[in-house]
Amino acid sequence: MNQLKYILLAALCALFVSCGEQGKDNPTDSLTLNPTSLSFAAKGASVQSVTVTASGTWSATPKADWIHVSTASGSFSVTVSDNDSDARAGKISVTCGSASKEVFVSQVAGEKEAKAIVPQPAAFDGKKRASTTYQLLIYSFADSDGDGIGDFNGITSKLDYLDGMGVTALWLSPAHPTNSYHGYDVNDYFALNPKFGTEADFQNLINKAHEKGIAIYMDYVLNHSGTGTEWFKSVKADPKNSPYKDYYVLSYEYYPKEAAEGMGTWHSLGGGDIGYKGKLHFKVDWTGDTKYVTVSTTEAAAQDPNTTNAKRWIHVGSKGSLGMYETSSNIFELTIDVDTDWGFLVRSSNTTWDGGTKYGGKPGQNKITLGEPFPLDNSTASDIVFGEAYSYFASFDGSMPDLNYGDPDACENSRAFKSTVESATKWVNMGVDGFRLDAVVWIYGGQWESNVKFLDKWYQAVNSAYKTAGHPDPIFMVGEAWDGTHSNPEKYYYKGLPSNFEFDYGYAVRDMLKSGASANFASKVSGFVTDHTAQRADAITSFFLSNHDENRFASEIGETGMGTMPKRKQAAAILLSGPGKPFIYQGEELGYWGVKDTDDAYVRAPIMWNKSGSECAKKGVNNKVDGNMLKADISVEAQSATDGSILKFYQSWSQLRNTYPALATGTMSKANLQGTSIAAWYMTEGSQKLLVIHNVAPSGVAVSVSDSMDKPIALLGTATVKDKTLNLGGNSSVVFEL
Repeated sequence: MNQLKYILLAALCALFVSCGEQGKDNPTDSLTLNPTSLSFAAKGASVQSVTVTASGTWSATPKADWIHVSTASGSFSVTVSDNDSDARAGKISVTCGSASKEVFVSQVAGEKEAKAIVPQPAAFDGKKRASTTYQLLIYSFADSDGDGIGDFNGITSKLDYLDGMGVTALWLSPAHPTNSYHGYDVNDYFALNPKFGTEADFQNLINKAHEKGIAIYMDYVLNHSGTGTEWFKSVKADPKNSPYKDYYVLSYEYYPKEAAEGMGTWHSLGGGDIGYKGKLHFKVDWTGDTKYVTVSTTEAAAQDPNTTNAKRWIHVGSKGSLGMYETSSNIFELTIDVDTDWGFLVRSSNTTWDGGTKYGGKPGQNKITLGEPFPLDNSTASDIVFGEAYSYFASFDGSMPDLNYGDPDACENSRAFKSTVESATKWVNMGVDGFRLDAVVWIYGGQWESNVKFLDKWYQAVNSAYKTAGHPDPIFMVGEAWDGTHSNPEKYYYKGLPSNFEFDYGYAVRDMLKSGASANFASKVSGFVTDHTAQRADAITSFFLSNHDENRFASEIGETGMGTMPKRKQAAAILLSGPGKPFIYQGEELGYWGVKDTDDAYVRAPIMWNKSGSECAKKGVNNKVDGNMLKADISVEAQSATDGSILKFYQSWSQLRNTYPALATGTMSKANLQGTSIAAWYMTEGSQKLLVIHNVAPSGVAVSVSDSMDKPIALLGTATVKDKTLNLGGNSSVVFEL
């Protein structure tokens, strides 16, 4: 109807022009206008100008209150008020003496009401264009045999589910034999954990996954092994003569690897004659900056320990801490019968071991000589022993002895390097497509330059094996380079690996959703990618919300329970509508929540496949179950049958990412839309360009958008459009194809 009105008005304008130009010219006064008709948009119309050629002074007068004129020498400019009603027409009268002419002005109809956005995405053709990875925990994902422990066959049985999620790769938690449930203390890099199945089961998983276009990435632990390797058992049995002693960082023969940023300590290997049996006199000198203990044999009678006003204690053998006597200012002494199989320590507190109150020796320098002063150290505080002591270094705990790769400039020559490459090659030859490398910042004790040298050499060695296996493209490898901040030194790990996890990304999404303020998010994220490609041209930025070592993202943003989940859904929308390689952590697609305050198991919960709960879900992780979360309504069965569930949201937006190349592999650039709660960007791939807009506040907001909003392809929450104004509901998101 509006279009018909506009056509009729235009016809009338043409008639008026014809009539208006007849009989009004005076031979002595001349007046020419160009153009003689103007047409304006309903909202935000641009200024238009009319050129005036006249024989004398002229004037221009609008004949409608919505038409505005501003005159200048030889022309006048025309603007119009925004139109919220039907199409309209008016005129401007221009006179010069006895001559008069008119300019006819028309304006199209404005929208009386905002229109709801109805997305109409292109049909998915079945081709996965994105590189989305799903992180799953083998032990808690899917159990095929009813023993309550996830396994390879369980994963294989759920490949349709994973394929429906649109993922192109699976990152499996460590699959090797281990002493723990989590698997990060590897006991054999060349074998698989029998609890998970056989090599044939693993091979079948790889083959079936490949049939669905899903790659398999193994979690690989290069910083340390478990204590059950043949390497470590040999070292423990004979530290001095073991053929594998160069595999570990040992106190008597090691590449310097002091603990950085408080990480790591030394642990006794046992062996050697490190204990003592007999009467000894202990004297502690606390007078100078360096504290000393002198231990001597004596014929004097043994003393009862000081139990009333002791300030220093000898902690020895099974007797525990024994109070010393202050014989002069800051000199403490005690004579006792000693029977210890490990040695002793000096303590400045009998109630706590914290705050530097434990004093011992330094790594590799903890053997005491009787009768000679021994300098005390309270930073590492290794046990003071009486004979030759054998110790090993562990960045985490004693169950994970650090591997020793020697000098980073020649690490490829170390036997540990060669063995780990050989083991990785075995899995590559079975069809494994990539590796996630655990704790890479500690390989050389927080020395990032050394770590990067090692990682580059290890990557090149395994990539060579991958190419030899017949793959034309390079192998995928991503590092857990959790080290400081993005700017320093995390981004520099791209000098060693093609991909690393961008931890600052998840924190930025968390802070944005908690505060409801975008805080220049688009510029920050695109800057991550630019910084990484500056280190290496083939950099692949790996983005994620949370993982197995962190509190669940839902808990971090304060959104738990099975409500409408606006923030959890929007976090998924942000992850799946941005650049890089997104990682989805097991359970995020179901809305899982949990914190690790009491145990990591509570952020590693099993998948609840059906309403009644599988054996895996009932048993939980390490026999720990969050019964408040693992209920029927959070299950895959329940959410698959529920429109609007977070599972269906993940599935639909993942499909959207696979449908549009601009989302799958596009380049991100900031869109300059106003609003503190608006995070907006363009995604561009070739000739395809998309506009992505997120309102991260819980309340609605109006946004002026100059780009076309005619082709919405995705919507979270609510959105309406009126002319060039987009009204987005709280925690709502929309994507337009331009």
